[in-house]
Amino acid sequence: MALWKITVKRTVNKVGLRLDEGMSVELSTPCVTNPLSTNSSKHIPQIRQLFESKYGIDPEQYANTGYMESERIS
Repeated sequence: MALWKITVKRTVNKVGLRLDEGMSVELSTPCVTNPLSTNSSKHIPQIRQLFESKYGIDPEQYANTGYMESERIS
């Protein structure tokens, strides 16, 4: 198991959506592959749900390496 911290790299302010730099969630995965990588895109729905639960917003198309970064914390 790996625990990842997914953090917004830069502020996004679009109609009806605001992601502030530094917003983050933690994601537990059974594999050690970066959950934001193209090959691990199966984790994107989980990441979106975590942001929805914590902040009440769905990052939609912004849940990618262009707007977010991941850091393995355990």
